Amino acid sequence: MTMAQMSQTDSLQSEQTAMQMAAEKQKHEWTKWKILQDTQTKIYEIQQDVTLNRAKTQDKMFNKWDEYIRG
Repeated sequence: MTMAQMSQTDSLQSEQTAMQMAAEKQKHEWTKWKILQDTQTKIYEIQQDVTLNRAKTQDKMFNKWDEYIRG
């Protein structure tokens, strides 16, 4: 094998390695984005539940107070 062939082989191997690394990085970025999206969705759902529960609690408290006053 000549020096030129060895250099070409090394260059091809380097390119393949770089492509594999880029593909892995892209896969990891996609996974990270998916986890972030799922986490944000869960946070939003929890905030909605808390808001709804607060409104229900306030309604109950108002009704109790109204009952007391009218009572």
